[in-house]
Amino acid sequence: MFRHLWEARRAQASSIQNDAKVKLRGIDKKVEALVARIMNATSEAMVPIYEGEIVALERSKAVLAEQMQKQVEPAGSFEEKLEPALTFLANPFKLWEPGCIHLRRVVLKLAFTDHIKYCRIEGARTTKIAFPFKALEGIGGSYLVNGAGERT
Repeated sequence: MFRHLWEARRAQASSIQNDAKVKLRGIDKKVEALVARIMNATSEAMVPIYEGEIVALERSKAVLAEQMQKQVEPAGSFEEKLEPALTFLANPFKLWEPGCIHLRRVVLKLAFTDHIKYCRIEGARTTKIAFPFKALEGIGGSYLVNGAGERT
């Protein structure tokens, strides 16, 4: 399923870039035609109209160029990107264990959907768990008895 989504995203980015390239070529041809009309214009009143159209075309060209830059195909292979994510999901403690504050913050951001709330009297409060861990919770076969987890 993930591989299919990865390939679909790659194909989508590629098609958007190709469409934008075709549109850019079309805009360039229109600009060239308008410049030729300006050069051959007999009426001075038409020149500002053509220039306004050229400016509008250049703006749309800039927007398309920006869209092309944003639509970058995913870098690296599918396996390079999926393996670290699955390793983290399998054992988040491996990132937590070294004690690096930056890695611990990453683990907290990935494991919980909200900030951990702290009460001076009762200590840390329960927060909402992120979706991947909720999904994995059902697979583990554990359940809670009086707030404590037990394995079956």
